[in-house]
Amino acid sequence: QDFVMGLSILLRGTLREKLEWTFHLYDINRDGYINREEMTEIVRAIYDMMGKYTYPALKGDVPQQHVDA
Repeated sequence: QDFVMGLSILLRGTLREKLEWTFHLYDINRDGYINREEMTEIVRAIYDMMGKYTYPALKGDVPQQHVDA
């Protein structure tokens, strides 16, 4: 049900609804802020999903470097 609701918001929601949904996705600890640790976790998860198809192959600290940039 959560998946369908999220998909509906992303496809048919207003700009504000889309931004709020995205913010809540990134605000992992639900404190109302997105900090570096949360961004690093999100970036790392994205790279993990890309897996071996990432070219050039990424080193372990690349997600942190991208967050710090």
